Amino acid sequence: MHAHWPPMDDETVEERVAARLQRQELLKTQTKSFNFLIEEHVLRRPIGSIDEQRRQLLHLLASGKPRHIAVQVVPDTGAHPGLNGPFVLLETPEHDRLAYEEGQSMGLLSSEPDKVNQLCQRHEMILRKALTPEASAEFISKLAEEL
Repeated sequence: MHAHWPPMDDETVEERVAARLQRQELLKTQTKSFNFLIEEHVLRRPIGSIDEQRRQLLHLLASGKPRHIAVQVVPDTGAHPGLNGPFVLLETPEHDRLAYEEGQSMGLLSSEPDKVNQLCQRHEMILRKALTPEASAEFISKLAEEL
């Protein structure tokens, strides 16, 4: 959040950090499943000290251990639809599907079936390129050791 431009005031930073921490609590709900696809270059990008980077990688490893959470690395092996930008796919308890896309200055939540379906197809294409959760854990662990 320190890289945000224009800079945010302390109160806004605190609110956003609190909101992120609150959202992380959802990961403890074992009756929900979560799948995270993370590009290799994101894991290699140096942000913070080497010790901070290592702690972040180890935290990511620990986050992917519960059986209801899958963390998968998408290797830097060429183009895929995820290069168009990040998105989140959600399903409500009523089985409605939603898609959320976030840009530089705004986010968009959509329930439009055509839009959600298109992003589901993109997700499947990216997933085909991703390492398995087990191979991803090995990859992340190796990155942490190399630091």
